[in-house]
Amino acid sequence: MRKIYLIIVALILVFSALLFYLVIPFYQLQFDVIKGYYLTEGNHRITLKVTAVLYAFYQIVIIYKAKGKTKIELLLDGIRNKGFTKVDWRNVRYAIVKLFFIPLMLPSAIIYFNLFLELFQKEIVFKGFISFFNGFVFTFIIYLVSFVTLAFYAFGYLFESNRLNSTVKSVDNTVLGWGVLLICYVPFFVIATQYIPFPTQDYAFFVNEEVTFFVRLFLSLVMLFKMVVVMQLGAKCSNLTNRGIVTSGAYRYIRHPHYLAKMIIWWITFLPFLIYNYWAIGPMFFWTIIYFLRALTEEKHLSKDEAYLNYKKDVKWMFIPRIL
Repeated sequence: MRKIYLIIVALILVFSALLFYLVIPFYQLQFDVIKGYYLTEGNHRITLKVTAVLYAFYQIVIIYKAKGKTKIELLLDGIRNKGFTKVDWRNVRYAIVKLFFIPLMLPSAIIYFNLFLELFQKEIVFKGFISFFNGFVFTFIIYLVSFVTLAFYAFGYLFESNRLNSTVKSVDNTVLGWGVLLICYVPFFVIATQYIPFPTQDYAFFVNEEVTFFVRLFLSLVMLFKMVVVMQLGAKCSNLTNRGIVTSGAYRYIRHPHYLAKMIIWWITFLPFLIYNYWAIGPMFFWTIIYFLRALTEEKHLSKDEAYLNYKKDVKWMFIPRIL
């Protein structure tokens, strides 16, 4: 009876979240700015329904396999015994993280997967290697990297497991930590960029085809590096949470390789825009500072874990070895 009761509660919570998404469809603001491609209302609703069913099934499996009390049961026990004011809200905060990010990451991963497939359905016209790389190959890399990184984050938000060593140890509880994160995602990003533009473009053109080729070749390497460091996080991919420390790969040398890769891409693709819009340097510094603050707030949160303090002693640099 206990497990049946918990399953009913889990299903109510999951499908209440689904109802919230369907009633307040602001997640439809999530779109691919390169192609202007966005999920239609119908596709978006189908994606959310499938996600809800899969996640509900996952919760049922967790409840049946649980040897001790589940997170849902601990929360209900806390409310029943202590009232709302004295409940440990860590699991509630993590539920909010999931509530916010799952419908962003999963549909976005689907968008880029569809664009990736559509790329091979188009007629490929070869007009020389440089032109072929600037067009097809560079687009291929953008779609591949976007799909893989978003898929890893979608998996991280959907699932946590002892076997994958990805259970949540803590959730950031600071206003600044949540604030600098949320402004980077819709709907808050869409609102913010109405007043503080985000003047970068993956397909920025540099002087001529040849110069653009060399720049895009370098950008491709940085994008692939970004994809690899996300894959090195594995099932631990998620924001605002401590799910264990990753110390392998690029994380042996710097603590925030993902953010470093992003900022390199942004500043390079910003340069052509800067030539005609000097004022845009201000917004670029603003968004760079936002990501620097994201790194700092993550550091503050993770530093509550002794394992991360030991990691910081071994890896002293946040972004660039021996500099920063």
